[in-house]
Amino acid sequence: MTTSPSTFTNSSSSFSHIARRIFFATLALLFVVYLGDFLWFQLRVHFPAAGPNTSSVHRYRLLAIPLKNNKVEYQIDAQKPEEDLPCARSLFPHAGNRPCWYVTRHAKDPISM
Repeated sequence: MTTSPSTFTNSSSSFSHIARRIFFATLALLFVVYLGDFLWFQLRVHFPAAGPNTSSVHRYRLLAIPLKNNKVEYQIDAQKPEEDLPCARSLFPHAGNRPCWYVTRHAKDPISM
């Protein structure tokens, strides 16, 4: 039994068709999730009783100062040691603010000099 070249062509064609469908389904799902997040954020902007739409994360400003021999010295900023970073209570960035889950995760990252 030998397989004809058209069998390989059909299997690769069906694979690309399935891969294309998965890609567009994933893209559509991502769009629906973003749209839902955006609408929920806008609802809270226009109706504050639905809950807060923005918040802030308090952090200490830690400076990473490069030294010789590829070493780094860490110091707390003497000019402005603490700050509050605004954030959006959502999954994605809205109104120019990053999401609070992202800001909280990166609040302790040092600031490169």
